[in-house]
Amino acid sequence: MDISMFLTSLMGVGPALVLWIAVVIFAAVMLRRGGGRAERFLIAGAGLKIISNLLILPSFAIRNWLMQEGYSMDSANSVISGYGIFCKVVGMAGIICLVYAFWVKFKARNFEGC
Repeated sequence: MDISMFLTSLMGVGPALVLWIAVVIFAAVMLRRGGGRAERFLIAGAGLKIISNLLILPSFAIRNWLMQEGYSMDSANSVISGYGIFCKVVGMAGIICLVYAFWVKFKARNFEGC
């Protein structure tokens, strides 16, 4: 992979990676201080978001590699489109875990006050 393509991809997902790594650290601290199910789902969701962001990085290199192997531009773009859909599904699974973590946390707070 060309270094300029890698740096361009990294600049695009770098801020999101820093955010999700900070969320994992924050949730780990909360888990060590007696957290439960919500914190575990928070770590799982943030981990899935990190994985989906890391999977996006080699997409430019995959397209160029496919074109060097003899694929046409249309077929290489369709392969990258399928790869992008896979990355987005992994990211959506992370979002679902994050929403469930907040649901569990706020649901427990509502019942504590009653």
